[in-house]
Amino acid sequence: MTSQTILLYLLKSIFISGLFLGYYMVALRNKNFHSYNRFYLLLSMAGSFIIPLFNFNWFTIDKQAMPVSGETFQYLTQQITPTHSLGISWQIVVLYAVIGISLFLLYFLAFNIFKVYQLKRRSAVVVMEGVEFIYTNLDQAPFSFLNNLFWKESISLDDDFGQKIFKHELTHIHQKHTLDVLFCQVINSICWMNPFNWLIQKELKAIHEFIADRAAVGNNNVEEFVQLLLQVHYGKHFLNPTHAFYYSSIKRRLIMLTTTNNARFQFLRKALVLPVMFAAVIALSVSATETKATPIVQQPEKQVVQNDTTPEPAMKITVQPNFHLSKKANRKKIKIPANVLYLVNGTVTSVEEVKKLDPDQIQSINVWKDKAATDKFGTAGANGAIEILLKETK
Repeated sequence: MTSQTILLYLLKSIFISGLFLGYYMVALRNKNFHSYNRFYLLLSMAGSFIIPLFNFNWFTIDKQAMPVSGETFQYLTQQITPTHSLGISWQIVVLYAVIGISLFLLYFLAFNIFKVYQLKRRSAVVVMEGVEFIYTNLDQAPFSFLNNLFWKESISLDDDFGQKIFKHELTHIHQKHTLDVLFCQVINSICWMNPFNWLIQKELKAIHEFIADRAAVGNNNVEEFVQLLLQVHYGKHFLNPTHAFYYSSIKRRLIMLTTTNNARFQFLRKALVLPVMFAAVIALSVSATETKATPIVQQPEKQVVQNDTTPEPAMKITVQPNFHLSKKANRKKIKIPANVLYLVNGTVTSVEEVKKLDPDQIQSINVWKDKAATDKFGTAGANGAIEILLKETK
């Protein structure tokens, strides 16, 4: 894995998560189909992580080759020169930095999970219908983690407030909201450079609170629950407003509680998610390829008919005074290994003599390699052979 590969993956991931989040903000945010939004946000997070791993390449766009002039046979005479890089490149530094930060975030997540279970071991635990009820004096309580409900001892379960808080946290447990959060945090620890994924995680936590709020009050007593939230928000109760129960703004949660369930074009808002997903895949399926110009081959006056069993050259180049060469080919030189066999009109020639040739005299160049070279020239062609045919002099 190289730094270029990581960068390309990151750009694809950011594009996909940005596309999904953009549609959510326009069409789905602050609508009362919370269960659907929860599924959509989880799918967005998973899609931004998985889809960039695949190369679909369903569509290609041809790019016209760039016309250049000049002779290319001189590249064939250049030998491979070993290069030795000094020091550590910045790409390697960036790669290790990205991996290092990801490992640190994963360690921090694991450490926090360890602290939760360490707190559990130090507290009294009561099992009730599959839920482990843990009494604690921690300021952040009450809160839930998986099937563990950490309950503040000073909160009474006998009054109406305690019952609503209990239902709220129990909803988090029954709907397994902790798994959603862990899933998002693992992905964000690995792809921490993607800003949209962090926003998706934030919205998902807000959705969890909306679902739990609705379960706590049902369709009745909304006004009482609103008063309760306002009382806590202004500090007239022992709970801290920074607790996860007050994760999203109080104003937004109250709006969700008092908003009717009938959103306009509800079905259309949900159905348009499919085109958004399709657009994300299509956008990553387009690749650009250069159109290679086909050179005009001048036929010599005399043609040699070869037997079908004669090996074919690995490359045949017909040199023209002016021809089209792709931009990519113009940028990179052809590398020929050392001890290549050079032949000019069938005569073995040194590389120095080849360099002295006038390009205008060359009719064609055949490049032989591997088995084809040894079949035609024997052991002398073990390192490959370059066969040059000169134009006939008049």
